[in-house]
Amino acid sequence: MSKNLLSDRRLSRRALLTVGAGIGGGVLAGGWPIALAQAAAPQAGPRVAALGWACAQTILALGVVPLVIPEIERYSRLVVEPAVPSSVQEIGLRSEPNLELLQSFSPDIIIVDPSITAAIPRLKLIAPVEVFTIFKPGRHPLETARSSTMELAQRLGVQAACEAYLARFDAAMAGYRDQLRGRSGKPLYLVSEIARNRALVFGPNSLYQEVLGQFGLKNAWTGQSGPWGHTSVGLEVLAAVPDARLVLMSSRVADIEALLNASPVLRTLPFLRSGRLTVLGNQFFYGGVPAAERFARLLAERLPQENNEQG
Repeated sequence: MSKNLLSDRRLSRRALLTVGAGIGGGVLAGGWPIALAQAAAPQAGPRVAALGWACAQTILALGVVPLVIPEIERYSRLVVEPAVPSSVQEIGLRSEPNLELLQSFSPDIIIVDPSITAAIPRLKLIAPVEVFTIFKPGRHPLETARSSTMELAQRLGVQAACEAYLARFDAAMAGYRDQLRGRSGKPLYLVSEIARNRALVFGPNSLYQEVLGQFGLKNAWTGQSGPWGHTSVGLEVLAAVPDARLVLMSSRVADIEALLNASPVLRTLPFLRSGRLTVLGNQFFYGGVPAAERFARLLAERLPQENNEQG
């Protein structure tokens, strides 16, 4: 398959029909930062089906509106940004997309996340398939995300939009770094889930580690973590870094407050006894460049100055 789908003769007629119908591109809306949304001018191109959230958020960030996305309501709650335009249709579960419905949309290309690679032989009966990958052994997730985003943009024929988007991303990250200057005193435990007496904590091979490194911030968890950058640990383990701050990447604050009241272990953790808790809201830790930007922006907005804090 040609790397640039717009030059593929089999797809050229569909691409022209897409332009004529005014489909295939759009302006990002919702909670997406204005600085990053500016490049999301309408893009004419192939009819794209996004069957995963990581590829979907990246496609939207590039200014391309896919035909379909799985589990749109859950995406809106858990991935959050970029927002899904109302023209995008639901295609079922991420683990089990509706192939009959997918075929009815006559996509020119299907983009999938690695979680459903087993379905690729069946998907190829509908349209060419590309896998969008963030996590690769031996590589940093954000570095992989950037290269995967550029490869995806080439396949969709939106290289110029991609270059502009990544330039704005770099500028935004530089701004967040300036905002966070002087707030690197205490290490941070990055946690997305707390259930019973265990926490899901993010380590050195996570997407977030690269963001912390760019900002001169320390990760309190230096132990091992799995291939996706996180691991489950007992809450008592977090007491090993008593001066840390807990950064909670979840919107279920009410549940956490209930846990604080109910869990004897949580109440003993020194950083919680001292009130060192920052809530960022839901983060999509399997995501790419847009997920890194959302994490960085909320961290810059909400992490307090505590260099002189003694608690």
